[in-house]
Amino acid sequence: MSLTGLYIGHVNSLTLIFDQLKSLGYTVVGYRIIDKALRLDVLKTTEELARDVEDVQDPGKYSLIPGNFYRHGPDSPKKFLYPPKLLLFKVTPKWDVIINSEKYEGKLAFFGIKPCDLASIKVLDRVLTNVDELYTKVRERMAVVVENCTSSGNTCFCATMGTGPRARNSFDIAYTRLGSKLVIEAGSELGLRLINQLEVEPIDDNTYRDFEVTIRKAASRARANFEIDNLPELLELNIESKVYWEVIERCLGCSNCNMVCPTCFCFDVLDIPKIDGSAERVRVWDGCLNYTYAQVAGGHFRPDLWARYRHFVLHKFAYWIKQFGTFGCVGCGRCITWCPTGIDLRETVTKVLRGMAI
Repeated sequence: MSLTGLYIGHVNSLTLIFDQLKSLGYTVVGYRIIDKALRLDVLKTTEELARDVEDVQDPGKYSLIPGNFYRHGPDSPKKFLYPPKLLLFKVTPKWDVIINSEKYEGKLAFFGIKPCDLASIKVLDRVLTNVDELYTKVRERMAVVVENCTSSGNTCFCATMGTGPRARNSFDIAYTRLGSKLVIEAGSELGLRLINQLEVEPIDDNTYRDFEVTIRKAASRARANFEIDNLPELLELNIESKVYWEVIERCLGCSNCNMVCPTCFCFDVLDIPKIDGSAERVRVWDGCLNYTYAQVAGGHFRPDLWARYRHFVLHKFAYWIKQFGTFGCVGCGRCITWCPTGIDLRETVTKVLRGMAI
């Protein structure tokens, strides 16, 4: 919820906001270009932010071209809030157990993430707050500067999921680029403090109309061919759909979709021996598409790939509602873009609902 309403600033205001966050002791994370992709990384200055590029995303395809607006890459805030590898404890050659007691005492700020990723943080809040110690600690000291989307990508469907293209709450600052203008609003006391250091003025009628038209156009493109009303019930009624069998003719079971998903939280625990006789126990990301995910001491409770893919779909759109009261999908489209064979989750859901084969 906005504390200030909408204001107009200049795009140079972003540098001032960034510098203020740094002066307040925040470690600032934003998108930079690494290996021809947008990657979330720690930034020292705004000069390191990706600029003058656009990400072109299609099923199984990703590239960067010259442009004025980008969405995201394979990374999401989960990378910093719930790291892909976390040391739990070490065992020395003398069998001493050393618990990893390192605590994150710093302050983290996400800068320029999109509304779908802000929504993913809110989803993870319901799953991990007061459950995962690291997540809870980092979340308590976190700031979010979110950039509203003015141009949706070919794999985006945030408008269908109600997570974008405009952020409505749970941010410190939200901004929208309109040419050289910056439409900006504060959503917290911290955001209000930051905006008070800028040269801004209340939004005028013409700019407000441009803002509304831009957001509506972006929303009109960021849609799937299904609606979320009664979606969990409809998917469960069609749980025996043959669509899942036909999808796996292309699915590799590689778990790319799990790894890039901003809300997947499953993990495995590995014991890693070292050459000096010590060992480490670490927590690593895992995914329900992995064959070993459902392999337990008593056997395998989901050996077929079609069943694992079906579980992925139903967990995002049905089971998560029962568990946490929210959808597990935010419509970012990463699972579509980064699928090696270009499986489109939107098509799967649509065809299951229609009782058709893909």
